[in-house]
Amino acid sequence: VVLALVISKYVTMPLQIIKNKIGSIKLGHKNEKIKWERDDEIGSLIFEYNRLTDELEKSAVLLARSERESAWREMAQQVAHEIKNPLTPMKLNLQYLQRAIKNNQPGITEIINQVSHSLVEQIDHLSNIASEFLEFANISKSKKEKINLHECLTLLKNIYSIQPNVVFDWIPLNENIFIIGDKTHINRLFT
Repeated sequence: VVLALVISKYVTMPLQIIKNKIGSIKLGHKNEKIKWERDDEIGSLIFEYNRLTDELEKSAVLLARSERESAWREMAQQVAHEIKNPLTPMKLNLQYLQRAIKNNQPGITEIINQVSHSLVEQIDHLSNIASEFLEFANISKSKKEKINLHECLTLLKNIYSIQPNVVFDWIPLNENIFIIGDKTHINRLFT
């Protein structure tokens, strides 16, 4: 009986190792391979496990790359859409101004003022889009500081409680809560 227990423990130990390793596999993490020196049935099983962990790692890298490319594609579409929106009225305004000048339309000074005002507004809109895109690109360059979370949320509560259609429920704790982060990013997060 003792010999049978020792042999069964010896035989099942590699299977237990394989079971534990398979149970700990996670996508996107470095999965540990199993080292096995013997060329037997268990060795074949371990070889397949190691091969599959390599394939899983390659698949995780390809998936992450695909997700990044998809996110960039979506962002590029959004930015292109945001840029095209103000360009159309700018073009129409300039064409209207060209026609007015060509036809010596009366009140040309007023038309020029209207068109130039509209163009300045659209240019400001484009500038804001570019600034927001630049700010997003520099999001990792944050200025870390100690922030009182209560002050941050109290400010937001005061801003939003003015609006009748917004309900802002927040019950502050008795003591201050401090976090380390970029104040602009934290305000944007809660906003």
